[in-house]
Order: sequence, then C-alpha cells, then structure tokens
Amino acid sequence: MAEYHLLTIWHIKAPLTQVYNAIHDSLHWPDWWQGAEKVETIVDGDDDGIDSIRRYVWRGKLPYPVVFEIRATSIRNLEAIEGMAEGDLQGIGRWRFVCDGEVSVVRFEWHVHSTKWWMNLLAPFARSIFIRNHVRLMAQGGKGLAAHLQSPLVGQKSVDLMAKDEPPRSDRFPWHRGRRINPVTVLLSGIFAGTIATIAQLALWWLTDIPMLATLLRDARLAAAIVMGPDVLPPPATARWDILMVASLLHFGLSAIYAIIPALLASRLGARQAMAIGGLYGLAIYAINLHGFTAVFPWFTVSRDWVTMAAHAVFGIALAGWWFLFRPKSPVAGISLHQ
Repeated sequence: MAEYHLLTIWHIKAPLTQVYNAIHDSLHWPDWWQGAEKVETIVDGDDDGIDSIRRYVWRGKLPYPVVFEIRATSIRNLEAIEGMAEGDLQGIGRWRFVCDGEVSVVRFEWHVHSTKWWMNLLAPFARSIFIRNHVRLMAQGGKGLAAHLQSPLVGQKSVDLMAKDEPPRSDRFPWHRGRRINPVTVLLSGIFAGTIATIAQLALWWLTDIPMLATLLRDARLAAAIVMGPDVLPPPATARWDILMVASLLHFGLSAIYAIIPALLASRLGARQAMAIGGLYGLAIYAINLHGFTAVFPWFTVSRDWVTMAAHAVFGIALAGWWFLFRPKSPVAGISLHQ
C-alpha cells in the first residue's frame, strides 16, 4: 500500500467562526470547492455529529474520481475536526483551527494510504503525480473558501511530511533536471499516449467499418517484422503471442522515445499551444513512420491512410496534454501556492 502524509495550511483574513462553520458544513463543499463533486450523508451520528459518516467524491486533474467515506471521530467547536477515512483512501484526516489576529489559520493533515490496486502499482513511479493532484485540490479549496467568505486568502502552502527530512528538490521523480530526462516518467507518458492513440485508432476503424481485429493483427505483424524479419508478414494474420509481444514492446518503446521532445517543450507552452503543437508533432511522426521508415521497411506503406494519420495526431496531443498537465510548478516537499 502506498502511504501519503500531507499537510496543507491556509491563512484567510476572516473571522474564525465563519471559517470553521464553512469547513464543518462539508455537505456544501461542492458549492465553493472546485473538485468536490459530491458529498452525502450516510449516517447522521449523535447530536454533536460524532460517528456521522459522509461519502465524498473528488475529481482533480487526473482522469479518475476518488471516493471515500469519513466517519467523524472528534469535533471540538472552533478548534478541531477529525475523522477516519475508508474507501479508495484509508487513514485519518485532521482539521485544526486557530486565530492569529485578524487571520484564521487552517491546518489540514491527511495521513492515508491508497487501496486501489492500480494506484499502489503505479505509486513507485507516479507518487508525485498523486501528491500534486491532492495539492491542486487543496489549493482550489483555499481559493474557493476565500471567495465563498468574500475574504482574502493571504497565504497557503502544502507540505509532504514524508519528505521533510530529505533535501529540497523539485519532485521525487522529476520530469527533468536541466537537460536530464527521467526515463520512468518518459516511459509512463509514452505508454499513456500510445494507449490513447491505439484506442482512437480502434474507434475510427469501428466507425468506418474497417475490420478491427484483422487490421490490428496485420499492423502487429508489420511492426514485429522490424525485429523478427519479413517472414512474419504473410497471411493469415492470426494472433501469435511472440508477434504481439514484440509489436507491443516496439510500439511503446518508440512512444517513449517520441515523448522526450514534448517533455522538454510542454512546460514552456500554454494549454492551447501545447495541444496544437502536439497535434502537429503527431503528424510529423506519421510522416517519419509511414514515409521515412518505409525506405527501409517498405511493408508499412499498406498502413498509409487517414485513420493512421489521425491516430498519430491524437498521440501527439495526448503526449502534449500529459506533459502540460503534470509538469512541475513548485516543490512538493514545501509548496507555496498563494501569497
């Protein structure tokens, strides 16, 4: 299980009572907290709210929702709220409230571990991505609360408490330091974009009545022939595990290689620029793969069509989107998000 111990601090120039009441009333978080999609009561609890259970549905920039239930274990008016989480995340959440002159200081400590198998599988490589998703959600919460109370947010930051003894660095798995590219994150982005492009190509084949399975097996043989030789090309295009394995490794290996340039450039571009240039980059890759490589591997000419071209454009857009969304913006170990 992947463990996370995160601390967020908000400084809001508003009366402590207003701040406390807004956070205590979590049923209305979706009204002002971007990313809080749904909050519902499962169990009411006692008169003070102890042992009440509420289900939370969160969605950040990552393409999946996080759902868990919180059972209130301690509520001290204007001082603290604590609860136990069960669901996609399990652990403890603690709110602390203090008044510093005209400024209310809110501290939220989130000490949990993930329960989804795929999150635990990816955690060694994508831990920083999951943390940044949490940091963004908390930043949206601080901004939303300030707007809700019509009061200024004078400061906020998030800290990875599990990294407090480590030397400051931009990320546990940095996208790049200077000109050095982290191969793990490049591979992940290549797998992501390659998968999205394959899904797009399958969808276009289905929409245009092109036989999906036969065409997929044909293209697998075309790719595998680069390594295994042209002897694997003749029909019938049946499923052979060795051909499919070689073709998949080549597909995602080349996808990772093609991911290097977007990794360097996406952080310097705006969203629209990144998407547009990503699409053009995908078309350039199409020209390389289906016109350049055919000088050495002429059997690829059979794949020259608008569907393959469109899939390459989708690949470039997916790459640009990955690197734009998950580029580092500030340190995870101590991130100051608003001053």
